[in-house]
Amino acid sequence: MNSDNNNTNKGVLYLIPCPIVIEKTESLSAESLTILHRLNHFIVERAKTARHFIKSSGHPESISNLTIHEITTDHAKNDEFLAVLLSGISVGVISEAGCPGVADPGAEMVAWAHKNHVKVVPLVGPSSILLALMGSGFSGQSFAFNGYLSNKKPQITTDLKALEQKARKLKQTQLFMETPYRNGFLIEACLSALEENTMLCIACNINADDETIITQSIKNWKKTDFTSYHKKPTIFIIG
Repeated sequence: MNSDNNNTNKGVLYLIPCPIVIEKTESLSAESLTILHRLNHFIVERAKTARHFIKSSGHPESISNLTIHEITTDHAKNDEFLAVLLSGISVGVISEAGCPGVADPGAEMVAWAHKNHVKVVPLVGPSSILLALMGSGFSGQSFAFNGYLSNKKPQITTDLKALEQKARKLKQTQLFMETPYRNGFLIEACLSALEENTMLCIACNINADDETIITQSIKNWKKTDFTSYHKKPTIFIIG
């Protein structure tokens, strides 16, 4: 949170969590929803998703009365929108799913706020990365989120072996993910690259009714049917 005295007459940049599962607003805190409903200006990862979320949350204003700017690679346009904060208007940052700024372009908005002495307030909400870590049984004292690995062989084999070594030598839990339709490819790569006694957690469809979080050795994963993970958001963890 930015405590610079120069932000007295400026708006506040609120980091508003979005449900991991569409319309499951009960996964958000009452505080997050209260603040969401007070705001009329939003900068978001994807406008369509954000509008759907805001409407389903019961926002008192019509969507047409809200100002929603989609984050773009044109940094000047993002900065131009964020400038309303300098005139005293508060803005909410909304991710595609989960927490803004965590594996998310919202971090750029936060950096702008700190540079311009605008107060930043992160709000409580679900993060698939942290929920997967919590449910894995692996150490939460030291961990690293590695984002997406290579989608080609043999590079992905090299990537996985490197993460396996980090997990062992540093005792650091290693998290990564893949585009849902490529889950099968990544699981097969793990089964091929990692040693049989290495422990792997696969956390799939977190917060959904069919959520599954399973931690077991590669040896046992080789005996498991993993076809149910196809096209479902999944976090992978080596511990």
